[in-house]
Parts: sequence; C-alpha cells; structure tokens
Amino acid sequence: MTEPSAGVKKMLNGLAGADVLVRLDWDEWLSVNPAYAQTTFSHREVTTRYARNGYEWDIHGSLYTPAKEVDSGLAFVFFHGGADSESVFDLTPDGRPGQARVLAAQGFTVLSITYPGHYPPGGRWLKPIPERQPIYLLDQDLPLEETLDRNLKCTFNTILQGAGQLVAHELAGRDLLVWGHSTGGPMAAALQQFAPGNKVIGLTNYGTGGPDGWRKAWREETGAEKYTELAVDHVSRRSPHTYREAGYEDPPDLTTWGGPEELFAWAATQFRSQIKTSLCDNQHRGIVTMLEQYPARTGLPLSEYVDHLQEPDAAWLQSISVLALVGDNDKGHWVAGKEIPQKREIYMARRYREAKARNNHVVLIPRYGHFGFMEAHNEKFAHLWLWGLKIGYFGTR
Repeated sequence: MTEPSAGVKKMLNGLAGADVLVRLDWDEWLSVNPAYAQTTFSHREVTTRYARNGYEWDIHGSLYTPAKEVDSGLAFVFFHGGADSESVFDLTPDGRPGQARVLAAQGFTVLSITYPGHYPPGGRWLKPIPERQPIYLLDQDLPLEETLDRNLKCTFNTILQGAGQLVAHELAGRDLLVWGHSTGGPMAAALQQFAPGNKVIGLTNYGTGGPDGWRKAWREETGAEKYTELAVDHVSRRSPHTYREAGYEDPPDLTTWGGPEELFAWAATQFRSQIKTSLCDNQHRGIVTMLEQYPARTGLPLSEYVDHLQEPDAAWLQSISVLALVGDNDKGHWVAGKEIPQKREIYMARRYREAKARNNHVVLIPRYGHFGFMEAHNEKFAHLWLWGLKIGYFGTR
C-alpha cells in the first residue's frame, strides 16, 4: 500500500482542519508521491453533434481508459482555458504526460473536452494564428459570414450543452470529478446542469476561481481585477507578447522547454487554438453591459447570454467538495488582491463555504503561475487530487 509523503501528509492534515488555506513549501511539494499503482491505458478521440441557437455544432474530446480502473463508477472531466484545447492535458511542451495521462495511468477514466470551434479537423491548425477563426463543424468548411455569426451565438450554454451530451455518450451513469482551468473553471462548476444522468461530486481546480457570477462579484467587491469590455465582433489572438503582458512567464527551471517563443512554436499548429471570441471573454468576466448588446445582433434572448451568472443550485453546492490548487505566482488567481481574503481563490472558497459545500480547501503551491499544470513536476497536481479522493475528501464511494 502506498504511503503518503511528507508533503502529502501536510496537505491531508490541512484538509482535516478548519482553515481553508493549506500551504506547501518547495521541498514538501517535491516530495508529493502517487496515491495509486501505475497501470496502462488506451486513448481515443470522441465527438458528438448537437443543435442550439439556430445551428448544429461539433464538440470534440479525448477519452482515456485505464486497463485496470480503481473505481469503474467514477471519471474525471477536463475543461481547458479560453484559448487552449484538450491537447494541453495530453502532453506537455517538452513531451511529458499531461494531466489526463497522469490520471489515466493512476487508474482513472478521463474525458478531456475541447469547446466548439477550438479543435480543427485532424487536430492540426493549418492557418497561422493572426488569420484564424473558430472551426465549428469538423466535416465541412463554413462561409466566413456564418462563422462570424456563430461567434456571437456560441454561448456558455452552447458549450455546456455539447459537453453534457458528450458526457452522456461516454460516461453514462458515472459520478464525476470535474477539472477546470481558467475559463474552464466556471464550466466545470456548471456541468451538473447539463449532465442530469451523472452526479458531479467534486471540483478539482487549478487557477480556476468559481462560477462567473462569483467572479463578477469578486471584482466589484475587492477591486482586485480591472473591468474590461471587448467589442462584440472582437476575436483575441494570443502571441508571446500577450503571454508576457499577462504575466504568464514562470521560472526557467519550471518551463524546461524554454520561453514564450518556444511555447508558441509548440502550440501553434496542434495544441492550442490561440484564439478567443469576445463573447467568451465577456461572459467569463460577467460584463453585463456588453452581453446586453448581443441579442440585438443575434435575435437570441438576453437570458442566453446572462443566465450563467445566476447562483448555482444550492442543494448541489451542499453535496460537493472543492479542492482548489493555485500557484503563488498566478497573477490573476493569487497575486491580485492586497490581502489574503481578497485573493480570487480565497474569495471563491468563502463563497463555497457560505453555500455549505461538503468540503472546501485551497492548496497554495510555491513558484507556479497560471499554466503550472503543464510545467515541471506537473504530475504532482494530479497526485494531490487523488490523495484527497483516497481519504474520502470527495465522499465515500
């Protein structure tokens, strides 16, 4: 039987305590070890087509199935950040296993999902980043005019409807632990509404925050984030410059592939879409003054653009456990906020506790920034979640 290391023991002791924040030092972090024995696994691509807001949409995912499952009634679901894809959970820029592979090798089924528009046919982007538009159907080219219209109609609800249908097809009846990064965090917190045949028992977050309505409240209550509006037709496109400008660079010993230029060379064709519509940004930030402008352009009801800002179901919140990991170099999720209660992850933890979530803690990891989940020692993030699962943090199964 695997025994927990010193770092794992410190985290587990923290999870048993009343304080929401658990801090690991660097040596404790490096000591984190696997919770389960290794196994082999298979990997296959999965897709589904569905209709919403006047169009059909394709959503793509990767399913990882262990040769020997620890728990055949449980699975992990992954949601990526706004300009990424499922591929960032498959391999790291220097070729190590990503989070999905680490969990599958520990004996857990994993479904990682790409938002409609962010996974190209064959998995490779042919156009350079400055010329890209989302690709919403995998088997046909769409006129640019239609793509631009879809950019205004691929709402939070559209993404979640597809994710729920993919979960129903591939993970029918299973309990779910849902992993969300950045823009994907609020989607992880909303999946239960769109997957009624499954039960989301917990959230395993990294650099995530909480529901988008809570992010809006955090910004307004603390002033820790700048209010930003993006024009209705705008599409953001990532570059090494915008990466640096956002404060995403981490120490060289963690980004063993090099700097932002090397990262973008790796990501440009296969691993990241590197684009994000204004609708995705405005919804994620809860910019209601902008969201009110979309219905006049699309003919869709305002509720399609703002209902994701409503409070999550109270009974569901009381049934879940949330184990949030965050790096102390994450500019938006930890550095922002002058006092500890103003940090985004701590604010979200307070909201979960006020809602009487079954369990809720934040584990602070030194030195990592927003994309730490794919940097050196990335497997240890997955190991911490699995140790929490092993001791019953997410409920007895």
